[in-house]
Amino acid sequence: MIISSGFLILTIGISCFLYSFTDPQYVVCATEIPQNFCGTVSPNISLSENAVEGKKIFNANCAACHKLDKKMTGPALRGIENKQEFPYENYVFDFITKEDSLNKINNRYTKVLNEEYNYEFDHNFKLTKTEFEYLMDYIN
Repeated sequence: MIISSGFLILTIGISCFLYSFTDPQYVVCATEIPQNFCGTVSPNISLSENAVEGKKIFNANCAACHKLDKKMTGPALRGIENKQEFPYENYVFDFITKEDSLNKINNRYTKVLNEEYNYEFDHNFKLTKTEFEYLMDYIN
């Protein structure tokens, strides 16, 4: 009985200690506390309708390995089209929708990416051009 009471007091003490380090969140007049989504920095950024759809696509397909502003299993994706020079204009779309084909033809740029991030996952997402544009609206 003494041991279980001591354990309970210790647990409550540790919980109070850890809780003291969280930032207070104030809700005013039915205002929702914004929730962060995978890869986002600020939930206060207003998104266009296309970018909102792109965010859904990102969360469903990309967020497990990518963040927008931080390297994870894969590279950070915010502004990816502006950061790097790609071998040809539609390379990013091809990489996302048929990376296995790029690997089969020994695309040098694709090999470099795979070696840099040391993964054997092939991006073969079934995205339409419109969905891809939504995704790019969100990422950029």
